[in-house]
Amino acid sequence: MKKYALLVLLALGTLSTYAQVSFGLKAGYSNSNIKFEDNEGISRLSAWHAGVIADLSLSEDFSLQPQLLVSAKGAQQGGVSVGGLNVGGTKMSLTYLELPVNFMYKIKAGSGKFFIGVGPYIAYGIGGKIGDQKIKFDGKSFEEVGEGDENAHLKALDFGGNILAGYELKNGLLFSINYSMGLTDISADDEKSKNNYFGVSVGYLLHTKKK
Repeated sequence: MKKYALLVLLALGTLSTYAQVSFGLKAGYSNSNIKFEDNEGISRLSAWHAGVIADLSLSEDFSLQPQLLVSAKGAQQGGVSVGGLNVGGTKMSLTYLELPVNFMYKIKAGSGKFFIGVGPYIAYGIGGKIGDQKIKFDGKSFEEVGEGDENAHLKALDFGGNILAGYELKNGLLFSINYSMGLTDISADDEKSKNNYFGVSVGYLLHTKKK
């Protein structure tokens, strides 16, 4: 994941010499869930996301917007097996370093702009718990770790798609909603599980004019 982040920073540095670029901050609320093959007893979990964003203007109406976020994901669950650990009535909390890259279309409206965007994301698990049990993002199956291991084991990499919409004020303050849908199986065992969340965010872009 560090390699991907370094590549994005390098790309931003290169593109900023050719396009107007703005940097800023973003944070918000996430309504998260994990989709299992059998979703019985699964409910959504309140979570959060926060990080830095960049907006590279490609034309008057289009821009590229990469973000580097710390995103909390997870679900409330009962009576399912996750990463080789049987859990019942517990909270599954996951924390990821997440890199969405969105292609944005902006429409002038009033003193600001409406925007819509779509793009992929890649995320890397950096921590988590199921109840009081620690999650290890090492991709090991239950057979590999054995019965004596009380930890849950998940795959570290998570890849998916993101769609968002919102409004950006002239002063750089922006408000957005988004839906993030995981496309990869994060489970290290037979049960398939994929992350997803709805997000509501507020952010601020410091606009700079290209000389």
